[in-house]
Amino acid sequence: MKKSNLKYLLGILAVVLVYACQKSTAVTNQPYQVYDVTYSQGQLKINLGFEYTVNLATMLLKVNDSVVSNPIATRTPFPGGGYNTNGSNFALYLGVKQGDNKVSVVVPKFGTITDSIVLFSKTITIPDNAPYTLHIADTMVSPTVNNTQAILVKNIINDMDTGWCRFKFVNMIPNLTAVDLYLNGVKIKSAIPYMTATDTFSVRTGVYQPGYTSAITTTWAVRPAGALATSTATASYASSNGLQSQKVMTIFSMGYAGMTGTRLPYVAFTLDKNQ
Repeated sequence: MKKSNLKYLLGILAVVLVYACQKSTAVTNQPYQVYDVTYSQGQLKINLGFEYTVNLATMLLKVNDSVVSNPIATRTPFPGGGYNTNGSNFALYLGVKQGDNKVSVVVPKFGTITDSIVLFSKTITIPDNAPYTLHIADTMVSPTVNNTQAILVKNIINDMDTGWCRFKFVNMIPNLTAVDLYLNGVKIKSAIPYMTATDTFSVRTGVYQPGYTSAITTTWAVRPAGALATSTATASYASSNGLQSQKVMTIFSMGYAGMTGTRLPYVAFTLDKNQ
């Protein structure tokens, strides 16, 4: 009898430990975790990179018609977050099924999780267990037209040498045909069209490199494609977080060039892998 009780207690303990190793939202108990290459499901981060004429902080994310987020605002990579965003500073991903997944952004009726407005809905395909980010932009261009754009980007997070940081860049500024990306005043990538991701590129950290300085405080900036390096940047971000050894980040620009208030342009980062 004692052996049976012991087996029963060990079984309960195993379930508790598995549950404790998963994080979950307060809405649907949807599990998410730091990316692990041994995890057999798909891995998805959703980056809300659009701007409204009014500030909406009550949007919900759905995957396959199930709510997976708490109410969030724009400029929020979920789960996890990044620098100069409204999210946290962790490289987290939702656990989703490999294959087709329906992703939606909705505004619920007050006090409920029933959809009032569907801002975005699209079926995307997660082909493997690598981590992906769905970047969403330009949800409303007029009161009557929903011109949402989205791009699914695979995050390359394999190990790199100490002293290097890896990036991609995604341009989500709708009213510029293309932008140039600058680091410390030097052009790094040229003429990136709207809703396009660059290839991956690495930057050495903590040393002086030919042409630019990897300093304690780094400044990333975007300008209209072809603009002079001395011209006023459309958006910029200066921080000691701009270059960190062995981190993988996606830089993204969003908002509207020349706008203020809720449509102010930004340069921000999603965290794709911590050290």
